[in-house]
Amino acid sequence: MSCCHHELPSAEWLEAEARLGPDQETAEEEAAVLATKAARKEKEAQVLDVLSALKLKAADLEAQARTEVASVDALCAEAEERLSPSGEPDESPLMREIAVASSLVEAETVVGSGPGNYYDFNPYHGWWAWYRHNEGGLTQGSGGFSLAARKMYAYAYARGDGWGITDDNYVNTYVKLFFALWPRRNGHVRAWVPYTTRGWYTIYANDHWYDSKSAKLDVDVSVRLYQNYWSPSVRSDVFALGGGNINRSGRIDRSGAIYSASLPVGAERWVLAEVQLRVYAYTSGGGSTSRVSFRHPDAVFVPYVRFDFS
Repeated sequence: MSCCHHELPSAEWLEAEARLGPDQETAEEEAAVLATKAARKEKEAQVLDVLSALKLKAADLEAQARTEVASVDALCAEAEERLSPSGEPDESPLMREIAVASSLVEAETVVGSGPGNYYDFNPYHGWWAWYRHNEGGLTQGSGGFSLAARKMYAYAYARGDGWGITDDNYVNTYVKLFFALWPRRNGHVRAWVPYTTRGWYTIYANDHWYDSKSAKLDVDVSVRLYQNYWSPSVRSDVFALGGGNINRSGRIDRSGAIYSASLPVGAERWVLAEVQLRVYAYTSGGGSTSRVSFRHPDAVFVPYVRFDFS
């Protein structure tokens, strides 16, 4: 860590560390897609041969697919209008709980003088990025965060094109908040992270015998700790859907919590908790659509991180 022990890690160091996991996951996903590319090309050629033998014209089927795309776009627009919030959500009950909790702990809650629970209500850094793979169709992503509000915003949208056999599109959007504890003794630390999600999704795919259309979406929250090295990441699956014949939309409004792995720590050195939101959308084939939105005023809210020090 390129800083003296009493200083929190620099933004530059955090930016570099934050990218490592998403970069690695993206590289692995890209390798998996490329490994199947030749086989998918061969399969598409075989399907075209079958269509020709049945005297079915590819151009007619493609025109049918374009009509379906227009219909799906209309469905998605209606779903977005219906599911998007009209204003800020009522968080007063949750904020009252946080106010009570914060009044019961010491003023300087991020200093761990001995065994106990220590609360950090103020993330000191945030980071976000989005990654995509596009073999046709649309791929869009966005993200952001508010340190003062302790909120993460994320969006992922993929829409397929073509037959779906040689068309893979996906978007991964990552958002991270960093919390910190200063232990004054040697010991062990675990982090408990409560979260509340407010968002919505749409997913559609209409697979036929002559194509390979599908759609998937996934939302998860994870946490890991750092002092000298990173602990293993612990992931909580928030929401997931997928299939070849699917037409669903709805809100993702729920609450959960996740415990980090335990980390042995030394005295007088910062312990970091990295809380990550990942939003994933995948499609193959024309008309297939996957969209997940936690854009403002929706968000994923992390009210605090509780460090359990022993």
